[in-house]
Amino acid sequence: MNAAYSNKSNRIRSVGCAVLCVTATSCTPTTPLSVSSCTQTSNYLGAPLRAPVSPSTFLLEIAPVSDLTASATRRLDQAFETAFSATGAASMTAAVWQVGGEHWTRAQGADLGDLHYWASVGKLLTGATLLRLDADGRLSLDDPVSRYLDDVPNGNLITLRMLLAHTAGLPGAGEVPQSTAATGALTLSDEIEWLQTHGPFGCPCASWQYSNSGYALLGGVIESVTGLSYDAAVTDLLLSRGTVTNLRMVARDDALNDIVPLVTPQQARPFDVRAAQAAGGAVADTRSMSQFLLDLLSGQIVPLAQVMEMFAELYPMDDPGLWYGAGAMVYDVPGDRGTTLWFGHSGGAPGATAIVAYSPLQSAIVAVAITGSGSAEASANLLLAALNVGP
Repeated sequence: MNAAYSNKSNRIRSVGCAVLCVTATSCTPTTPLSVSSCTQTSNYLGAPLRAPVSPSTFLLEIAPVSDLTASATRRLDQAFETAFSATGAASMTAAVWQVGGEHWTRAQGADLGDLHYWASVGKLLTGATLLRLDADGRLSLDDPVSRYLDDVPNGNLITLRMLLAHTAGLPGAGEVPQSTAATGALTLSDEIEWLQTHGPFGCPCASWQYSNSGYALLGGVIESVTGLSYDAAVTDLLLSRGTVTNLRMVARDDALNDIVPLVTPQQARPFDVRAAQAAGGAVADTRSMSQFLLDLLSGQIVPLAQVMEMFAELYPMDDPGLWYGAGAMVYDVPGDRGTTLWFGHSGGAPGATAIVAYSPLQSAIVAVAITGSGSAEASANLLLAALNVGP
């Protein structure tokens, strides 16, 4: 959990939580909260938030032609070979889209079009589904979770927006190694029982901490509102509105016989990709995942006013330069040309890593999925760097 802070300058912002700490110069450390129940939400006391980004930076307009020249394509091929060799991965597949043209795609250790597991990248789809329901007037992100689910600790105070942003003060069963949820499936009832047993670690809004259990609750909300299973609801509300052809959400009874197997060390417990559901239940090829982000950021499947909610309040994650919004991540990526801004989401599970991100600097979307070892983010950075050189 990030260190908590108090405010010296009394500067206040508010979107989902009352935010007391905005810049590093206005905050000093205090003691983190540790409570079992709360009577009201807290002011946000965590590490400083990121400065807001302009909506024009992350919203995409689809251009009629591609900027991927023959020389750029050759550089992408070379960058992919370098990345695959460096990772030592069992399989890696990647896609790059730039300025509205055809996707460049490559794969090693698997065939183009094979479905890979995207782990927490699936949170993008959960967030977008909630935003679609909000746009349709079927719920509000500021509704308390108790409106839809019973027995959630502090459920009358925790809003859907807080769950999306990981500021609800709830721990995550999947982040505890000895928990069944670390490798196997918990039902929604199991998740709620686990949360009741372990209790909140702080009052809602007080701090940021990643929680897969929070997203399991959001999956339950989606099912409560729609009357559909989580995977069917995402398909109906999102995927049916877009142009993606090879992406699906894993159902609880999925046979998994068309998915590239995760590669874990022999001593590791196998991870069941059916476990995560709303916390990360997407399988896709890289072209389709890249196309999904294009559909999302261009307003094809969720109105742009709701897409903007994903980046309205950006909380610091545990690693420097990473920020979390409402179901989406922002990356400040250091490099030779200064800091590059990305919008998207990363994912990781035993035996798989993945990322899909939009880089305004190159007007490009990159998607990378890996089984076995290796950094999807580093591989994505190599591919985007290949677009910076020459015509």
